[in-house]
Amino acid sequence: MGSVLNDKWTLERLIGIGGMAAVYSGLHRNGARAAVKVLHADVARIAQVRERFLREGYAANRVEHPGAVKVLDDDIIASGPDQGSAYLVMELLRGESLESRLGWRKPPMSERQVLLLARAVLSVLEAAHAHGVVHRDLKPENLFLPEPEEGDDPKVTRVKILDFGLARVADARLRTMSGFAVGTPSYMPPEQAAGRIEEIDGRSDLFALGATCFRILAGRTVHPGKNAVEIAVKMAKEPAPKLHVVAPSVSPATAAVINRALEYQREDRWPDAASMRAGVDAALAELDAKPKAAPKPAAQPPALPKVAQPDNEPRRVRRSRMPILTLLLLLVVGGKVLQEELDKRDNAERNPRAEAVDAAAAAQVEAVDAGPPAPPHASARSSVR
Repeated sequence: MGSVLNDKWTLERLIGIGGMAAVYSGLHRNGARAAVKVLHADVARIAQVRERFLREGYAANRVEHPGAVKVLDDDIIASGPDQGSAYLVMELLRGESLESRLGWRKPPMSERQVLLLARAVLSVLEAAHAHGVVHRDLKPENLFLPEPEEGDDPKVTRVKILDFGLARVADARLRTMSGFAVGTPSYMPPEQAAGRIEEIDGRSDLFALGATCFRILAGRTVHPGKNAVEIAVKMAKEPAPKLHVVAPSVSPATAAVINRALEYQREDRWPDAASMRAGVDAALAELDAKPKAAPKPAAQPPALPKVAQPDNEPRRVRRSRMPILTLLLLLVVGGKVLQEELDKRDNAERNPRAEAVDAAAAAQVEAVDAGPPAPPHASARSSVR
């Protein structure tokens, strides 16, 4: 950063870096800003690669579609540590790549949003293929979602396709060594993963788009693997799994569109971008026509179980009345004892001499039992007479 390329472009900050080049935000000496893509120095030493980088950088301009990033300038670095390397100047975009969106948003996109994205990409591919340009490296990292602008239709998804640097211009000689697979393994069609570059055509791009949609809707790539080689071998030899098997919640119409794009044999895929776009439109129409599920009523509290009165009532009565009956019985018995005690005290208060009388009566009875007592001086009186 800080380097000035050919006294024109000052590299301000790094935007991204890949296997072949790095992209910077650049400031032109006239004040204009753009994205500057600089080929790595070690790669740029290969004249064939450098030439191809510059030549095929113009492929996007041949597409003549607003969804393809335009190349504004190109040149060879004249001096400095990167002398001899090549660079391209492209329009500077604001927004986020699809790869970035998939990385941090949960969920990243709805099924309808995926179909709208596919429709936008297919519109660009239709124009590119009509001009003999095949991208060959469609993937989430190369699909850019620009920030909304004033006047944008919210029902239309805008997309910019990046990195036509790997594109093949059909009417030019292909200068890539036969058997060398160029692209990203997780999104490669079988013919590209196997290195059969002579078989690559527009249907290869449709496969890559299908693999991108598959990843969004299924939450995984077509053939997961431990490394790039393992993934490339699987992509070359194994048919893609059916989307409705991996993601049963996806509608049948959407799954059918993606499944056809991912067919192993090129002849079984969509024949061109226009045909696949028609399939996407049909899936969108079916998705929009599907009646929305009625809102679920508010959950009601569960009803309490009914109690069988004949069986439980007697037990309930006994349980509830037994303590009361016991208490009443204790009160009655206790009251009787208390009343007797009070009666005794009352009688004692009414006849204070009752105990003395009873004692005298008891003494008289004892005396009768013992016989009459002798009268005093009785023997003297008898003798006198």
